[in-house]
Formats: sequence, structure tokens, C-alpha cells
Amino acid sequence: MTTISNLLEPSRLLLVWQRPLVDSGRRSRRVVGEIVRNEDGNAVFRYLNDSSDFKSAVSEGFQGYPAFKVARTMHEINVLSAFSCRLPSRKRGDFTDYLAAHGLPSTFIGSDFSLLAHTGARLPGDGFEIIPDLVGIVAPFDLIIESAGTRYQEGVDLDAMSVGESVSLIPEPTNEFDPAAIQIVHSTGGRIGYVPKPYCEMLRPWLDEGRLSASIQKLNGRPDRRLVYLRVSVT
Repeated sequence: MTTISNLLEPSRLLLVWQRPLVDSGRRSRRVVGEIVRNEDGNAVFRYLNDSSDFKSAVSEGFQGYPAFKVARTMHEINVLSAFSCRLPSRKRGDFTDYLAAHGLPSTFIGSDFSLLAHTGARLPGDGFEIIPDLVGIVAPFDLIIESAGTRYQEGVDLDAMSVGESVSLIPEPTNEFDPAAIQIVHSTGGRIGYVPKPYCEMLRPWLDEGRLSASIQKLNGRPDRRLVYLRVSVT
């Protein structure tokens, strides 16, 4: 893997939830909340309970983030610590390995907001991840994102792909599930999957301007559930 150099320092993060993988049915990433950093360095968390994503998540079984009762929309106490606990301690001996796994430099000195944005802060089995709000972010910047829907693509030959190879990002307005969908296509391996739904509308303006590029950052996963991670760069 390569190390990214153009790091994000966002002021707003989005909490994304995906229903558990308990069957073969379609799963979508739903934006259910926002984490906003104030000028004093503290953060507030708010459920986006009027959004269509939130309502869809509830219909799919979403019951709120464990640290914050869903019956209350706004939360202001211990917000950053509640989400930062999803990250390993910077004092751990293997912290540099964690950074490397996410394409981050061993000299990373960014804030926990930046670390949450770049790593996603996923934990096994709870369905949550954190992504940066890219609206208003000044380029250049780099992100590592996981291709969505790779296991549903027919004829994909991941063995024909190599880390570092460029891939094409192609809008698919005829997509029956999401007209904002962006395909990820390899020159010889076919369609790998899609840009995760919460990123599509945020990245589309840079794609239309020809300032967005992507390459394969990492290939792993089980034979029955291959995972492809992309390095997405905005110039």
C-alpha cells in the first residue's frame, strides 16, 4: 500500500449505519447522524431523524448509537470521547501498524477528528462507520474508501488486479437503486463495485470537473467476500 500525504482535517463527520449481514439481501449505508466540532474544540452529536436515510435505517432495525439515546436528537456531553474510543490508543506499540493499515503516515499528528475521518473507526459487527463531510473541504486531499457491492458483481476477476493500478469512476444515472451511483471499473477486471453511497453526491462535483482519480490501495478479504479498497484523490 501507498501512504497518503494530503490529509483531511474536517469540522463535520457523518455517522453511517448498515444493517447486519444476516442474509443475502441488499444492504445500504445510511447516514443517521452528524458530529460537528465547535470552535472551542468540543463536539456535538445530532441524529438526522428527519432524513430519509434515518427513517430507512429505523425500518431496517436501527435503534441508535449505544452512547446516545435515539429519543433525544441533540447530544453535547462527552461526544468526541464516545467516538474516539473506537480508535486504538496512540500510546499502543502497534499504533503505527494501525496507521499503515489505513494508508496514513507513521508521523501522523492530526486530531482525533482527522483520524476518525480517515479510518472510519469501524468495529467488528456493530454496523457503524464514520466518514468526513467533504462539502466545503479544500483540495487537494486523499481518502481510502472500500468499494461497495463487490461481492454482487458478476465476472469480476480480482486476481487480475494489482495494488497501485488506476480504476475509472463512472456515473451510472440509470442505477435502479441510486441515480447518483458511481461505478468503479478496472480496465481488464471489469466493474469492481461502486463508490459507497454516502460519498457519491459529495464527490460528484470533482468527478465532473476531472479532478477526481482513484487507484487500488488494498485487496483482501475471504474468497467468498473479497474486499477492494481504493485511494481516492482530489486535486
